[in-house]
Amino acid sequence: MKRMEKIILSALSLLALASCVRQPVVSVNADFTTNKEVYEIYEDVIITNVSTATNDIIVACKWEWGSEYVWGKQLEKPLSFDSVGEKEIKLTAVTNSNVSGTCIKKIMVQDTNIRPVADFDWSPKEGITAGDEVQFTDKSTDADGTITAWEWKIGANTVTGQNPKFTFNEFGDIEVTLTVTDNQRGKGSVTKVVHVEKNATSIELLWSAAYDSDSEARVFFTSPAVSPDGNTVYVFSSGNHLVAFGKDGTQKWSFDAGIHNPGTTKSFVSCSPSVDADGTIFLAIGNQDTQDKTDINRHGIYAVNPDGTQKWYSPYGYGWFINVIPLVLQDKIFVATKRNPSATDYPDLWSGGADNGRFVNKGDGSYAGYLQVKRGSHGGVAATKEENFIVHTDSKYGSRVFWKEGDGWKYYGAAAGQNAYMLGYTGVTNTEIGFTSFMSIDASGKVYILYGKAAGAGSLSSEAVLFCYDLTKYNKEAGTSPEWTLDLDGENKMCYGLGTVIGEDGTIYVSTSTGITAVNPDGTKKWFASASGNEVWGCPAVDKSGNVYYSEITSGLLVVLNGSQPGSINDASVTAGKLVKLNPDGSRASEITLGQSLCSSPAIAPDGTIYCNSVKDGKPTISAVKGTAPAASGWSQFGGNPRKTCKQE
Repeated sequence: MKRMEKIILSALSLLALASCVRQPVVSVNADFTTNKEVYEIYEDVIITNVSTATNDIIVACKWEWGSEYVWGKQLEKPLSFDSVGEKEIKLTAVTNSNVSGTCIKKIMVQDTNIRPVADFDWSPKEGITAGDEVQFTDKSTDADGTITAWEWKIGANTVTGQNPKFTFNEFGDIEVTLTVTDNQRGKGSVTKVVHVEKNATSIELLWSAAYDSDSEARVFFTSPAVSPDGNTVYVFSSGNHLVAFGKDGTQKWSFDAGIHNPGTTKSFVSCSPSVDADGTIFLAIGNQDTQDKTDINRHGIYAVNPDGTQKWYSPYGYGWFINVIPLVLQDKIFVATKRNPSATDYPDLWSGGADNGRFVNKGDGSYAGYLQVKRGSHGGVAATKEENFIVHTDSKYGSRVFWKEGDGWKYYGAAAGQNAYMLGYTGVTNTEIGFTSFMSIDASGKVYILYGKAAGAGSLSSEAVLFCYDLTKYNKEAGTSPEWTLDLDGENKMCYGLGTVIGEDGTIYVSTSTGITAVNPDGTKKWFASASGNEVWGCPAVDKSGNVYYSEITSGLLVVLNGSQPGSINDASVTAGKLVKLNPDGSRASEITLGQSLCSSPAIAPDGTIYCNSVKDGKPTISAVKGTAPAASGWSQFGGNPRKTCKQE
C-alpha cells in the first residue's frame, strides 16, 4: 500500500513539474531587401524575402504596395510603379501558429527617361485599293536607349513587329497608330491616316442606328429578322426591347418586352425573333435567375403585331431560355427551353404533365400541348416542310427527332438516357453535344448538325464535328446512323450560336470558333477559312453568288458559370466586331468593322441588304450593308431564311 502511495505521489509531482514548463515563445522577424533604393518609372523592383521565425515556420506572406497586394513567400514577378514619388512596400509574414510580424520599407521612383518618338511611313503611299498589301516602315527614335517593342493598330486590327506588311480588306480613311516601347518601358505613339479605295468586292455600309438606350443592354446571340415583304427588319437586345426599322434606317416603333422581367441581368444571351407569313413577330423571353419561381410570367412567348402592338403573351413558367428561336409551324408555335417547368409549381399552366417543349396556338397564345425534350434544350431547332422537326437536348444527349403524326408529334426511343434514336448518338459513354449550335436541312431531307465531341459535365466547348443524317432513312423501330461525320478545325462553343447553312450548289458551310469550313455534300472538306486568330460568332450566311458572310470578334468572350451552367457573359475584352466576306473559294474578300462586338449572325434580306446586330459605343446597334440576294437553297442562313422561322418553305 505504501509502495502504491509513493508511485502516485511521484506521478503527481512529475505532472506538476511539467505544468510549470513554459511553451517556447514564437517570434517573427519580417524583413526583405530591394536591389536598390532609387528606381526609374516602370523599372523592375527586385525584392528578396529574408524573413525568419523563432520556434516556428513562416507559412504565408502578404505583400502590399499602393492599393495592390499579393500573397507569396517570394514575389513571382518584380514590382514596378507607373508614377513618381516615394513608394511604400509592406510585408506581413505569418507563422504556422498564426503569429505575424510586419516590415515596411520605402523606395524612391523617379522619371529621367526620355520617351521614344514614334514615327512611320508606308508604301505605296497613294492609289491603295482594298485587297492591296501595304509595307509599313518604322522610323521611330529613342534618344537615351533602344526601342524594344512595336504595336500597330490598323483600323480594328493589331499587328506587331517593326516593319509589318498588312493587307487592307476595308476601305475608307483608316487610322493607323504605332506605339513603341523602349528599354525602360517608356512609350510613344503616333497616329496617321491611310486612304484606301473600295474594290468590286468591298462591303459598303448603307446605314447604322442604335436601338436600345439601356446602358447595360448587350447583343449576345440575338440576330435580325426580316418581314415577309423585306421592308422591315426587327432587332432585339438583352435590354428586352424589340425594335422595327425600315429599309432606309428609319425607326418605326419600339416594343418593351421586359415588362415581366424587371431587374433581369442584362449581360446574358437573348433570343432572336421569328416572323410569320402574315407579319406577326414571335419572341421568347427568358430570365437568367433560374431559381426564381415566384413569378410565372417571367418566362414566356410574345406575339407582336406588325404595327408594334402586343397581340398576346403566353407565360411559360420556369424556363430559362438560351439561344432559342420560336419555331413557326402552320398553326402553332413551338419553343424548347433549358429548364423543366413542373405541374406542381405551375398547375395553372399545365395539364396532364409538364416538360420543356411547349406548343401554343398562333391565334391567341393558348396552351396547345407539350413534348419532352430530354432534360431541356440549349437551343437548335429545324423543321421540314412536313413539320417533322429536330431539337437539341440538354448537354450530352444529342438531338431528338419529333415526327408529325396526325394532329400531334411523336418521338421514338426512351424518354431518358442515351440511345440510338437520338441524332448524335455515338454508342459510347456520351453522345455528341449540340452546345446551342443550329442545324440546317436540305431539299432532299438531309440534316447537317454541328456538334462538339463528347466532353465532361459542365464543359462549355469541345472539338467540333459535323454530322449528316438522312431523315428519309430514319428507322422508327431502331433509330439511325449518320450518313457521314467530319472532324472540323476549331471548337463548338456554348452560347455562341454557331451552326450550318447550305449554298445553292449544295455546299454546306459550318462556323466553328476559329473559322468557316466549306464541306461537299459527300462529307469531304472543300476549304477552311481561318479567322486569323480572332473568334467566330453565330452562323454564316451565303448569297446567290456563293459569297459567304460571317461575324468575327477580335478576342474571346468570357462565359461566367452559374453553378454548372452558363451565366452572364463578359465582353470587356472584345474591341472590334467585323462582318467578313469570303469569296466562293474561301479567300478573304473584304471586311467591315461595325462595332466593338458583333455577337450575332448576319441576315440577308430578299433584296440583298445584309443586316447585322452589334454593340457600338456601348449601345446595341443595327447596321445595314450592301449585298446580293440570299442563296435559293432553302437554308441559306441562321434560322433558314431572313424571317428566322427555322422551317423549310
